[in-house]
This record gives sequence, C-alpha cells and structure tokens, in this order.
Amino acid sequence: MESPVTQTRPRIIELIGPAGAGKSAVAARLAREPGVLCTSMWQVPLTELAWGTVQSVPSSLGLMRRARAPLPREVRHIARMRALLNYLDRDALARYRLVVVDEGAVYTLAWLRVIGHRIFADARTAAWRRYVAGLWAATLDGVVRLDASDEALAHRIRTRAKEHVLATAHDAEVRAFCDRYRDAFVEVLAALGQSGTIAIRDFRTDQMTPGQIVANILEVPASPARELVHG
Repeated sequence: MESPVTQTRPRIIELIGPAGAGKSAVAARLAREPGVLCTSMWQVPLTELAWGTVQSVPSSLGLMRRARAPLPREVRHIARMRALLNYLDRDALARYRLVVVDEGAVYTLAWLRVIGHRIFADARTAAWRRYVAGLWAATLDGVVRLDASDEALAHRIRTRAKEHVLATAHDAEVRAFCDRYRDAFVEVLAALGQSGTIAIRDFRTDQMTPGQIVANILEVPASPARELVHG
C-alpha cells in the first residue's frame, strides 16, 4: 500500500442572500481570480446528477409520503443538492484554492422552506433537515451572506436583465419575500452550526463593490491539508 499523499483541499464557501443581493456580480468577479472555481447545483456534471438522483430516491419517497404529494420541484432540487455534494468531494478539485458555490445547499434548504411544500418548514422533515445539515457542515468551510436595503433590492429586482417573478410587485411584497428568505437562511445556518463550525461573513452590497467584497473573501487562507490514500 502506498504511503498517504498529503494534499490541500480547496476552501469551499457558498454565497447566499435574498433576490437582488448581488450574488451573481460577486460570483462573476470571483470567477476571474486565479485558482478559483465558481459552480452551483445547476452546473454539476450529468454523471454526478444521475448518481445523486439515485441516492436521493429513498429520502424523496419518504418525503412524498409525508406530504402526500408528488413534490416534483422539490425532488429535483434535492437530487441536484446531493449531486453537488458528490461533486465537491472530487479529488480533482484540489488544484483550486477556493471553490465558490452560488445556489448550493443553504440556498436549497432555504428555498424548500420558502417556496417548497409546507412539510419543509415543520416537524415532519426535521430529522431529514438535520441529516442534510450534517452532511453539508462537513463540506462547507464558510458562508458569505450578501444583503442590501429593501429599496436597493427592489430596484435591482425590477431592473435586472433576467426578469424576476416580483419585477412588478409592490414594495411590501418584495420586502416580505426577502424577509422570508432572510429568516430561512438564519434557520438553515443555525442547523449547520449544530453539526459543525461554519464561518459566516456578512457584506452589504449597497455599501461595498463586488471587487471590495472579493478582496475580503480572498484574504482567508486555504483549508488545512488532508491525506489522500492511493492504492
């Protein structure tokens, strides 16, 4: 058997924030940095998606039984979340110093609470949520939470190139929608914190530029080395 090979794993962080917070702008700026990989659950390879779908079948069936509904959108999100978890465990990612996830597990668990079936916000899925939080607490090194004033978010939502469902909504509706996501993020991050130590950093995109935020993110050193045993 060959001796262990010590290899530095990349730091893995997820960008979160309500609609209009500026995640895409920060992710695009990070993607231009050397040694940085930006990805999301919508960009996982098809092989990982296929395997993630198979792995999520038992839990998805259990969730559908509890909901007494087919849950098509929720099941797709859960499968992609699992596929992303598998993808982030690839040794090939060791060549990066930082992996940035835009729309990953924190986003998905929050989305399930805000948009998904009501079972994802009550006791019927508590054990499943704790299980998923445990998996991701062992994978994520940090979370970068972006936000801005309600006025700034509403303006960005209404003027963004890709039309948002709330583009024509009143200010009160936009504020309520963003607040639901803020609350959901707090719940999800608390669950992750119960299973591990996740560094959470907050930035205001109405007070800092994407470049300034990226500079702050890159100041943090890489994750500790890990042993990879071949043979």
